[in-house]
Amino acid sequence: MNDSLVRIALSGRVLRLIIFVLSLLASCPAVATAQYCTRDECDECNLWNRCLNCCHELPELWLVNTRCAPRCSNLDAGFDCISFKRWDKSRCCWVTESAESFIAEEATMPTLFYSHGNSLNHKYAMKSCWLIYNKMRCCPGKKRLVFWSWPAERVYKTKGLRVREMIRKNLRLKYVYSEYQGYYMAKLVQRMSLSQRVMISGHSYGGISAAAALHYLGGGCLKGLTLEGGVAEERPNLRAAIISGAFDNDMMIPGHRYGQTFVAGEKIFITRNCHDKTLKKWPRTGSRTGRQAVGFTGINANCLGKYRPKLCQQTMYPEVGRSHYLKPHLKTSRFVSALCCLSFPNCSECISSPSVAQDNSPVDGDSQLTAEEQPELIGAKLNQRR
Repeated sequence: MNDSLVRIALSGRVLRLIIFVLSLLASCPAVATAQYCTRDECDECNLWNRCLNCCHELPELWLVNTRCAPRCSNLDAGFDCISFKRWDKSRCCWVTESAESFIAEEATMPTLFYSHGNSLNHKYAMKSCWLIYNKMRCCPGKKRLVFWSWPAERVYKTKGLRVREMIRKNLRLKYVYSEYQGYYMAKLVQRMSLSQRVMISGHSYGGISAAAALHYLGGGCLKGLTLEGGVAEERPNLRAAIISGAFDNDMMIPGHRYGQTFVAGEKIFITRNCHDKTLKKWPRTGSRTGRQAVGFTGINANCLGKYRPKLCQQTMYPEVGRSHYLKPHLKTSRFVSALCCLSFPNCSECISSPSVAQDNSPVDGDSQLTAEEQPELIGAKLNQRR
């Protein structure tokens, strides 16, 4: 009698343990691959290409700094406050230029815009600039890299606020800033001839600016703001790259917040990683609708309809692991290969080579960011430990 009761009790415990393990696995993003609604796809580039030649010339480097321009209002007049600088490789220094000289050069080579992520002041944002600048040696031919420095530094401090509240307020304010940065980008690209390929890319919150820029150029409206000359038609040679995008995964679907992105762009490149430990928190910390981030799940290509051929989507796991940051992405040869292929037409000629050339950049781009530069993320980690 006692033996049978013991066996029943043990079998009940085993059953409960099995149910617990199965529920844990089902909720774990490491195995919940059902979040990836569609496979990786691109009809233009090989997303698994790992062949890089690092002996090509460095790009022409420009710096567009909007930190002194209006952030949320009077944007048309504020456009004249934007700073333009060009890196002089012969003298290893920045040279002040004008918007007119920037536009005059665009017809001579393809252009890659890059907007950095949240929480960085200008000094630490420039580390991302040099990381990308050095990697562009992998791409053959003349090319131009435009680094977009925007006011992403922390605004709200912990004084008088709880850490969680401080994080949320900074995230929401910077989200507003990044959308308006998209207007500045669109206004600048609107003046370009687009005779050469133009790729507008951004990492994390910078991806919001990239998506918003194409949305404005495609005739879209955000917060009652529209771009003069924006039309709902495809612009040849205009593209976007969203790297670890920190916004809801349905926003670029036609009819949604950035729904004109796929209308205006001829190609949209998106990276995703359902192991991203930062974007895993997005439904609680950043989304107002509880949705996952586009950099976490990617876009459901089945919802794009006739625009589906424009999507190029790449899963970054396992190379970048659980990291959200740009540096591990740039260490991944197939990511760099895809970004170069989609940004610069000559990259179809890339050939594998073991040699690596030296560069003359003045900043060590491999430096790690500290807790002071990434306060939101450090605060999130403290909350998790508690």
